[in-house]
Amino acid sequence: MASSRTLIAIACVAIVAIAGASVIVLGGDGDNDEVEIRTVTITDSLGKNVDVQAPVMKICTVNTNAAEFFKILGVEDRVVSADSMTISSLDNIYGDVLDIGDYKSPSGEKIVQSGAKIVISQSSSRSLSEETEQALKDNYGITVLRLDCYGETMQQDVKQLLKILVSDSADKQYEGYSKTYNDVRDAVLNKAKDFPGDPSFLMLFTSMSSKQGTYYNENSQLGKIVESIHGHPALTDMGVSPGSGVTSKPAAEAVYDYDQKGSLGYVFIRGVSGNSASTDYETWVKTLSSFSIGDFNVVKNGNVYVIETDVLSGPRDYVGYVCIAEAFGIDTGLDYVSLVEDFNSKYGFDVKYGYIMTQFPTA
Repeated sequence: MASSRTLIAIACVAIVAIAGASVIVLGGDGDNDEVEIRTVTITDSLGKNVDVQAPVMKICTVNTNAAEFFKILGVEDRVVSADSMTISSLDNIYGDVLDIGDYKSPSGEKIVQSGAKIVISQSSSRSLSEETEQALKDNYGITVLRLDCYGETMQQDVKQLLKILVSDSADKQYEGYSKTYNDVRDAVLNKAKDFPGDPSFLMLFTSMSSKQGTYYNENSQLGKIVESIHGHPALTDMGVSPGSGVTSKPAAEAVYDYDQKGSLGYVFIRGVSGNSASTDYETWVKTLSSFSIGDFNVVKNGNVYVIETDVLSGPRDYVGYVCIAEAFGIDTGLDYVSLVEDFNSKYGFDVKYGYIMTQFPTA
């Protein structure tokens, strides 16, 4: 029979073990204190509430924007697995994490193997299907958080990430990022609000426009951003119904006719990562190949701009605000090249672009 001292000792060990299970020691991101595990409620980009045990120390992401934000927040070491595209596009940061395959059909076995039970996905484009999400939950106990980390909900989405991180240093990093973002965006919008005129614009979704022109419509995040700065969507004037989607495909004849009336003010072309500006300009030209591009008034006026995709969505989209405003002729007092350089320097990125914005036709 065990002595009373032995029983007391065993009881003490049990209490310590139980207590130890309710806390986690943070490290590697500037936080070294013990943090109590707690349930936090995350509101995703679709407005759905999801309960998560925090802090989350091992994360899988199939969202490249979120992956960049983890780097900005200084917690990139918590990302233990990611989809192939995220790894290849950010190989200098995530080249050593476990590749779980395509973002549409990630391997649940590999996600679990990496130690992650949380997957960060987008809610619409580049998102997991509901069937895949349910299968990951049922078969592997994996929770999917749909946080876009771009567009209208971007800053709110990052705040949800902060909830699962429980990191003072990440909170501080976000405060700095948010200040820069809001200062630049607000400076652009303040300069633009009294700028005269209301030109129409088209924004080409280049990667979907190899044959027929596919343009962002009034439902899209990019369309809303451009309109918030200056002008209005040309598709609205052209009578093109946006439907429920975020892109529309007007006939080349409709674009030509609208331009010939002198109504088309600007064309913005979203570049494809890795392409030159001239390559993406030629993509737009090919969508109008039944007409001579030199006959377009918008071309004669030099109001076609190709903008690097990375500054139009995600963590750098405040740089895109400056690009768009400057294309409209609004003097923001800001330099988009310097903003990209400052971003790289501050957050440890080594992103080099062949161009950020190029005006066509070139001199």
